[in-house]
Amino acid sequence: MTRRALVRAVAAGTCVIVTASGCAFQGVNSLPLPGAVGRGSDAVTYHVQIANVSTLESNSPVLMNDVVVGSVGRMDVQDWHANVEISVKPDVAVPANAVASVGQTSLLGSMHLALDPPLGTKPEGKLPPGATITLNDSSTYPTTEETLSSLSVVVNAGGLGQIGDVVHTFNEALSGREEDFRSLLTELDAFIGTLDQQRQSLVATIDALNRVASTFAGRRDVITAALQRLPRALEVLDRERPQLTTALDKLGVFSNTATRLVNDTQDDLVKNLEGLQPTIKALADVGPDLDASLAYATVFPYGQNLIDRAVRGDFINLFATVDISGPRLRKSIFLGSRAGQEGRDLVPLPGEPYFQRYTYDPMGRPLRPPPPGGPLSALPGNPPTAGLQADPPGADRSQPGAGALPPQAPPPLPPVSGPVLPVVPQSDSGAPAADGPPSPGDPIFAGPYGPAGGGN
Repeated sequence: MTRRALVRAVAAGTCVIVTASGCAFQGVNSLPLPGAVGRGSDAVTYHVQIANVSTLESNSPVLMNDVVVGSVGRMDVQDWHANVEISVKPDVAVPANAVASVGQTSLLGSMHLALDPPLGTKPEGKLPPGATITLNDSSTYPTTEETLSSLSVVVNAGGLGQIGDVVHTFNEALSGREEDFRSLLTELDAFIGTLDQQRQSLVATIDALNRVASTFAGRRDVITAALQRLPRALEVLDRERPQLTTALDKLGVFSNTATRLVNDTQDDLVKNLEGLQPTIKALADVGPDLDASLAYATVFPYGQNLIDRAVRGDFINLFATVDISGPRLRKSIFLGSRAGQEGRDLVPLPGEPYFQRYTYDPMGRPLRPPPPGGPLSALPGNPPTAGLQADPPGADRSQPGAGALPPQAPPPLPPVSGPVLPVVPQSDSGAPAADGPPSPGDPIFAGPYGPAGGGN
């Protein structure tokens, strides 16, 4: 029983081992074959993601620049694409920008995997060990079977027959219209050339339209509000259409009336303009003087020179002397009253002639010889009869000293009580002074003692 049981157990184990190994075995190519390139312990392994591996098998060669540098290893499926493991010799530098492509080595159906940079691009860097080339960097060339199948579709009632129909129809369309089509091609060539010359303008126009569109997009709310209000404005215009029509009709009537008026008065208007020609010419001749007169009229009576020197912005410079003295008031404001004195002499102002020669001190007057015709006082200003007495009755004037009184001393002068002021000497009721005009350099007496002995 023990021996029989042992035989049965060995048989069952053998069946299990054979069954398990049979399920995992995928043919001879699934095992590393002797002589395969890049299968050593120091080989570098990479992974390639390919959408379609076609008939690619394990142990297929890996090429770089049409040189075998490795071989294809295990292949499995991940996320609906193939994940291919490749082994490359350790002394081979795979470029970092390499792309993987599955191609056919010969017409017999042998496949290979190529690792090359993109067409027209130089190799860059080095792909690190264990890196993965993604689906975007992998592709599959069409096989011989796919090429022959596509060619059979074209040849057997496919595109060739349709191309023949197209050529036949095009030939019938051009028959007899060669010159028209040639002219059309010439015009198209000129049109395309003009468009090419205006390319910069077209680009600038498109850019301007882009800016306008951007502006409109930025003001979308304003445009929306305007479009919402526009129907109401159109309704108002529609309601006012009769009034607008009437206004336009009246405007037409006015235009017709104005046209008739201009036509009727055209000759008279021309004559009036011809009559105005001498006047306008005269005005043109006196143009400079007229400009000066108008300019002076705006500043009359001061003159532009005074305005330029006096006016300073918001201010005006004014230099004035206000004379409210008695002589001035009697000669001006008080005329016609008891205090008025027409022709009264005025006191000279500072800076005027004889101002420094006016005085109130009677002693400052020079002595003058008495005028002929009678004895006069030695002091000017005394009355002509001062110091004289009447002859007694019966006195004989022929004898010396007969009837004459001895000379008497003049009365003493009153003391000067006021200041010496530059006052003009006055005369009673406009009578002239006894003395003649002062000599040059002599002071002028301005005191209160007049020629009749009285002051004003």
